[in-house]
Amino acid sequence: MLSNLTLNNFRRYKKGSFCFHPKMTVLVGENGKGKTTILDAIAIMLGTYFQGSRIKTGQSTVKKSDAHLLPIETDGQLNLEPQEDVFIKAEATIRGKRVNWIRELGDRGGKAKNIVSIGVQDRKKTVKGEPVDLPLYLYYGSGRLWDIHRNIKTEKPGSRLDAYRFCLDPKSDQKAFEEWFKKRTLVALQKKTPSSGMKAVKEAALKCIPNATDFYHDIEMDELIIVTDEGPMPFGLLSDGYRNMVAMVADIAHRASRLNPHMEEGVTARIEGIVLIDEIDLHLHPKWQRRVVSDLQEAFPKLQFIATTHSPFIIQSLEPGQVIDLDDTENIEEKSCYGWNEAAPGTKAPYSNRSIEDIVEDIMGIDIPQRSERHQKMYDAAQKYYKILRQAKNTDEAHKKELKEELDRLAAPFSENIAYYAFLEAERIAAGITSPDEEKGE
Repeated sequence: MLSNLTLNNFRRYKKGSFCFHPKMTVLVGENGKGKTTILDAIAIMLGTYFQGSRIKTGQSTVKKSDAHLLPIETDGQLNLEPQEDVFIKAEATIRGKRVNWIRELGDRGGKAKNIVSIGVQDRKKTVKGEPVDLPLYLYYGSGRLWDIHRNIKTEKPGSRLDAYRFCLDPKSDQKAFEEWFKKRTLVALQKKTPSSGMKAVKEAALKCIPNATDFYHDIEMDELIIVTDEGPMPFGLLSDGYRNMVAMVADIAHRASRLNPHMEEGVTARIEGIVLIDEIDLHLHPKWQRRVVSDLQEAFPKLQFIATTHSPFIIQSLEPGQVIDLDDTENIEEKSCYGWNEAAPGTKAPYSNRSIEDIVEDIMGIDIPQRSERHQKMYDAAQKYYKILRQAKNTDEAHKKELKEELDRLAAPFSENIAYYAFLEAERIAAGITSPDEEKGE
């Protein structure tokens, strides 16, 4: 379980320190605030576990391009200077022990020997056939539905460690899951009994898919099939939201099963690790957004999820202490969060009893969300309009001409709204601010 992360001169962060909830942490903030940067940094730190192995996982090192760029203007010329002392520091609990490690620009894990050693020992036990419980580390990026690895090879049965392939690459590895499930289906037919891994995947998928009653590979169609209240539906014909959720949940479950076959059908309830999800609400209908967090936690109760979102429905579904608010720029100095059970920086207030409007306004920083942006502009324009009309009562005729021009400018953007526009014009004429034609009654 990751308890805290410290960034120093890493991308947009000159300094940043964050605490994480043991079950679910959701990062919120405007675009460009660094939500994905934090996920990438965590992926780099998790990649330390695989140092010294030949496993292709994805994120693994701090690169030169990760250095924070400081804008410096000299003689009218703006330069972006890459800063030195680039590092990431993490603190976590691994198998009941407190572990700290650091990754620096260009290092090879020299300041992370403790977690490197854990990974080495786990791999040694695995290749000897010992039933060691392997942790699950996964990263799902915002382009996961489309950025699919095209070079995945459907190999014969191999090591348990093969389940780690591309685990920290934010691109999707959906093809690997589909091939695995297809093979498990054929094996089940041959042996006349489904494997525990298949059962675990199906159980997890059905927990997270509304109205789904079955999940299987159709041999004749050579396609995954989801059965809902509306009947069977090929995976490829599902909506983006359905495909995204099915692929992600099934991928988590199938990797967990491949890593720890000795856990059998209980693998989804027993598997421990960290799953990173960029835009957890991706393509999901608001009804599904309300339940996705609880569904994931129910399906995988011992996994720690760290996700990003722009959805107020996701935020409303969270428990107190599960939000990191990146618009809160206070208290970002390095801190130890060991033993904490809440995310920071962020509010500790409950979200489930707050309206969507309150969340949008107070947490997401959008003023008066009950009104659309255009409605708000109309409201603001009307307020200014009436303010000018009040001024016109005590002004001379020369100044009234200037006021009319200002009033016309305010009303012009809304001329297609005939009732609104006509009402403003009537109020202006009643206040005595008229054009020569209006004075003549034309």
